[in-house]
Amino acid sequence: MTLKIKNIIYASAVILIILAHTSIIYGENRIGVVKSKFDNIEIVFNAYRINYDLLQLKDLEDSEIFEKYDSIFFPSGISSEYEENIDVSWQGRNHLSVKLSKNFFELNPDIFKKNLRRFTKSGGASYFSGYSFKQLAMAYDDFEFFDNFPYMGIQGRIEADINGDLARYSLKRKIGLHMDYPGWVTLKHVDGAEILAEASFQTPRGEKFGPISILIHDGGEILYTSYYSSVYNDFKRFNIYRIAGNHLRKKLLAKVKSHFQKPTGGLIIDSFLKDESSRTYYFNLTTGYNTIYFASDSPSYMFEIYDRDMTLIISKDYKDAEQSYTIESLKDDYCFVKVYPPGKERFTMYSIISAHGYIIPPVLILSIKILVSIIGAIFLIALIQVIISRLR
Repeated sequence: MTLKIKNIIYASAVILIILAHTSIIYGENRIGVVKSKFDNIEIVFNAYRINYDLLQLKDLEDSEIFEKYDSIFFPSGISSEYEENIDVSWQGRNHLSVKLSKNFFELNPDIFKKNLRRFTKSGGASYFSGYSFKQLAMAYDDFEFFDNFPYMGIQGRIEADINGDLARYSLKRKIGLHMDYPGWVTLKHVDGAEILAEASFQTPRGEKFGPISILIHDGGEILYTSYYSSVYNDFKRFNIYRIAGNHLRKKLLAKVKSHFQKPTGGLIIDSFLKDESSRTYYFNLTTGYNTIYFASDSPSYMFEIYDRDMTLIISKDYKDAEQSYTIESLKDDYCFVKVYPPGKERFTMYSIISAHGYIIPPVLILSIKILVSIIGAIFLIALIQVIISRLR
């Protein structure tokens, strides 16, 4: 092997190693919404100025459709019912024939399960509401209902206990929700799910208690909610942005992972609506070093961090779309983060996450990886040379 060939091999190995460790690309936000009958998702999206593609039920059997999007919404009422797809021919008072419409489509459970599971495990986020639990259960059949019957909810007001990121987002522990229709889906339990909201509610068989909104974590996220009546409240707003801003969620989680830290409780995705001048959330802190990361689709956001007594810790006005600040906490605690918009700009999504642990600079990690890879490449080339020499 000549010196020139050796140099080419070494140079190629180094270039490939660097590219392998640095090629994380985040494209534009991509959202799909399946056409539905009951959940007013499109009205909310238009009000929040979120761009989306409208999908048909038959699109859900196409794996390439799932690959196009970061987030997909499956609102209540996406199924194609038999009674709505019947063609009846009449002559006078007599009917001649009854048959299914040519446009009738029935989703194949096995194909949909495969597509949704692959989408979720690869980091995709999806929203399901109300009666679309039937489609969700094709892939994640973890639902348990009272007396094995889903449609037991009675119309009226319920008082929901709020947990997790929904509580951090709304700064509330309870929220009143009005269930506008009878027969809404009443959950008893969802195996392995994180409960965001739960409540007592009336059914024909007495008062019951169960989840109203949940998160399923499986690489990506699935949010299911029994409540979807209101267009404008914190509950609906949280649900929409949590899934629609999945590209920011993935970006911040990758940032935390690259610094060898762990999320400590607190992931917010939001935007400023018309006339809003600030937004406030709270985040958990763990004893030791905690970092608050901020990412947005537009630069120049300002944020302030306050302790639990609302004493100002730091005020930052960066010009970058990605920002961070590290806090040392002497105990397990929480803090408040207040965000201000960039001038008059509104409806641009941003995300905040809290993480725990020392920050290990990505450049250092990358340098170590490259060094280890180069050493491995050198040994591999040496081994190839030995094998070639012995074959001669």
